[in-house]
Amino acid sequence: MNIISRRFDKKEPGTVFRHAESGKILYRLDARLERDDWETVQSMISLVYNAGVAAGSEQRAAEIREALGISGTE
Repeated sequence: MNIISRRFDKKEPGTVFRHAESGKILYRLDARLERDDWETVQSMISLVYNAGVAAGSEQRAAEIREALGISGTE
């Protein structure tokens, strides 16, 4: 799942990263990145976001197992 839109906007004076669904600007850089650099940064943002989602999901699953009295080693 990508949180950042994969569309590279050449019209912006700087570098912009937009939300994949809403199109709202999430990050704006004054520096103008080339497409390759933009794709690298976009991939890094998505990687960190997805790692956070996975960590949050694992933590939430552990909390639910604990609340239900289920051991994680079964």
